[in-house]
Amino acid sequence: MFGRHKQTDSLNRGASHTWTWPLSQRARQRDRERTDAQIESEVRWQWLSACANTTLAPMIYTPSGATRAVPVIADVDLGPPVALTVKVRPGQSVGDFVKAASAIAEAMGVMALEVTSLAPRWVRVVLVDRPAVRVPVDPVSTGKAWSGA
Repeated sequence: MFGRHKQTDSLNRGASHTWTWPLSQRARQRDRERTDAQIESEVRWQWLSACANTTLAPMIYTPSGATRAVPVIADVDLGPPVALTVKVRPGQSVGDFVKAASAIAEAMGVMALEVTSLAPRWVRVVLVDRPAVRVPVDPVSTGKAWSGA
């Protein structure tokens, strides 16, 4: 899904470079910030592409031509889990996001989306990339092997 990946060199069979000068703290921070910005840009692009063919992006006709109006991402939290703060377009509700969640999740390569309302015009969309885990309970005291839904 999303995350940091280490660059490898094909000359040494896919392993990382054997030796380099150690990076300073500022250089490591700059590399981390650059990687985070690239991941955030990728998430925004995937959101745009995923929403384009759902009911969340109605067709709008302008003098310059037709376009799709996709809900705008205000903030991306790289988590884990990855969470988006999205501005709801006029006439849309949280229910519209819930209805489109399965199509968006499939297009973004995650298992599901969790949609919650933050404020009247804002929703939080969490990208769930693995199934919910059930926590084992002491089977001796309760007589059950697993808890949860």
